[in-house]
Amino acid sequence: MTVTDRGVSGRIDGDEVVVGHRSLFEGDAWTVPEPLDVVGAEAREAGRVPAYVGWDGGVRGVLVIGDEVRDGWEAVVEELAADGRRVVLLTGDSPAAARRFEEHPAIDEVFAGVPPEAKAETVRRLTATERVAMVGDGSNDAPALAAADIGISVASGTDLAADAADAVLLEDRLSAIPELFAVTRGTNRRLKQNLGWAFVYNAVAIPMAVSGVLNPLFAAVAMATSSLLVVSNSARAVYKDE
Repeated sequence: MTVTDRGVSGRIDGDEVVVGHRSLFEGDAWTVPEPLDVVGAEAREAGRVPAYVGWDGGVRGVLVIGDEVRDGWEAVVEELAADGRRVVLLTGDSPAAARRFEEHPAIDEVFAGVPPEAKAETVRRLTATERVAMVGDGSNDAPALAAADIGISVASGTDLAADAADAVLLEDRLSAIPELFAVTRGTNRRLKQNLGWAFVYNAVAIPMAVSGVLNPLFAAVAMATSSLLVVSNSARAVYKDE
């Protein structure tokens, strides 16, 4: 049986085995040795998650669980901040685990200890005042990815996160995130250039062709040249590293 946000329980050889949060073992039915509580407190202070394990009315051990921070995260958030973007960390980890990120100058705000169902609500609240791109890789991130203006899942993420996202990074590296923003910025710029050229060309060339100033052959060549310019400008993104 799963207890939401707290742990799991089941039976092995007829004995009830419980694994999870310390609150699962409160009350007269359980005894928790003081040394194990010390281990749990030290784990929380270090930003880790202690999972207590107990059966037959007593807690027998503590599993200390923690995530390794992805390589290159610091350079990525600094690059995003330098590009004028506000960087926000949204995590279900404890405030102690998130403390190191709160102190980083490139991170503007940290929401720690946020349960899965509250992540999406936090993102929706942010989207009320600004455009939000959410990056996540876990199943718990899926609702928040769907709630964001742009949801981005990383290559090693779960299928649920990928389905909820608008974009999936094919390479499992965080540095691809600012690269994605650069590509979209370049694409938007070329789109505006192409629309501007098409508008100017049609506004000038069509009246000239209708009035007879341009002969049909020259008008046909000009039309083909205009289309070629638009296609060539769009193709530059394939060959130019932006």
